[in-house]
Amino acid sequence: MSERVIILGAGLAGLAAAHALVLAGRDVVVLEARSRVGGRVLTLRQPFLDGMYAEAGAKYVLSGHSTVLGLARRLGLELDPLPVPHTSALRPFHLRGRRILAPIGDDTGLPYVLGADEQQLGLSGLYRRYVSPLVEAVGDPFHASWPSPGATHLDGLTLREALAERGASSAAIDAVSLGRFDLVGDGIDASSALGVLRRELLTVGRGGSSAYTLRGGSDRLPAALAETLGGRIQFGCAAKRIAQEQGTVRVYCRSSTGEHTTFTAERLVCAIPFSVLRDVELVPAFSADKLRAIRELEHTSVVRTFIQYRRRLWTEWGWSSGWLTDLPIMHVLDAAPTQPPPSGILEAYCVGPCARAAGLLSEEERIAMTVRGLSQFAPELSSEVQSGTSYAWDLDPWARGAFAWFRPTQLTQWGHALVAREGRVHFAGDQTSPMPGWMEGALFSGQRAALEILSGASGACMAGGLRGA
Repeated sequence: MSERVIILGAGLAGLAAAHALVLAGRDVVVLEARSRVGGRVLTLRQPFLDGMYAEAGAKYVLSGHSTVLGLARRLGLELDPLPVPHTSALRPFHLRGRRILAPIGDDTGLPYVLGADEQQLGLSGLYRRYVSPLVEAVGDPFHASWPSPGATHLDGLTLREALAERGASSAAIDAVSLGRFDLVGDGIDASSALGVLRRELLTVGRGGSSAYTLRGGSDRLPAALAETLGGRIQFGCAAKRIAQEQGTVRVYCRSSTGEHTTFTAERLVCAIPFSVLRDVELVPAFSADKLRAIRELEHTSVVRTFIQYRRRLWTEWGWSSGWLTDLPIMHVLDAAPTQPPPSGILEAYCVGPCARAAGLLSEEERIAMTVRGLSQFAPELSSEVQSGTSYAWDLDPWARGAFAWFRPTQLTQWGHALVAREGRVHFAGDQTSPMPGWMEGALFSGQRAALEILSGASGACMAGGLRGA
């Protein structure tokens, strides 16, 4: 008789684990608290006009993301390459109360009081001088012996401290972090340098030279995976208790209507965020390191607000698709660069303390704040607004934040416990991969958990081998 496996969570990690186990002939049931699949993959189609949509969750696929690309190909999903900015494009900044339009590659005129030897470097030069050597020091996050002593040193520092140790001025640190490192966790003064630089390595260093979006929306990927599972997904099942006893694991669930159901299997893949797992009773209790990881791991506060405009004036003006600002809206992106014109969508991507402050506002207030902020880049945009919407991940009860981030020393103190199995319970989810926040990380983690079950090996030993396969 086939070993039965419960998958807790129908996000990409849980779906990937279920898909691999079903293909291997295992008896699988997937328990999902929501009424939909996808988890933190969430494509918003309302209230947009003209058939447009925006991604409130995971969006990009890089050319080095072999797991996503392979699954998309097998499932018949198509990808669209992101347009490459023209060499004559202007990159908009709004810093210290004024708008700056800088030619791509020439940002030496930004209002930062840099050191004498930094002034002519521009952002790319500052990056090469200060960031690149630190990225190289990260090493191979997929290697079983990671982190090395050099990487461990980085985990003891915030990113600001690590950059200052390299000789960067405070202004240079702020400049290279804008719209990049300040979009992780609570920013460069709180985040582990190792955690942020690992993300940078796997995005810029090894992510590949091209970026794509899934045609028709990111939600097509979890929907296609769910279709391969037939009727194996049980919706509205919120786990309240996980109990291991006598060669079995039981999950006690409560439905949205208050009904209680128990599911029993030989194995469990826990693919829900640790921020949600904290509220699940564990019998017997997990190991001390695992409990500490569950208790202390934080998920980045993210608010994404989208404004649809009748025309893409920014493309007519020759502006690039990414705008940088110190306004509360933080980071501005063209949210629909691969969708057909004439209308377009701009996104304000707000993170950390700014996101938590925005989360206290109503959706209408967030939309109004974003329209005002975007109008400071270009007043002409105000008369072009068609619709808007906003999503605050801290307010999602089954996510309680977006992607995982780490404070100094956390990766070296209990990072190993994120992936380690606990008896018959295995773990997936982007927080258990070296790539939090990416679809690639979630899918990789689900496949790893499935391989653990199929091979009987531990997660720590499997990670490097799976990546190399």
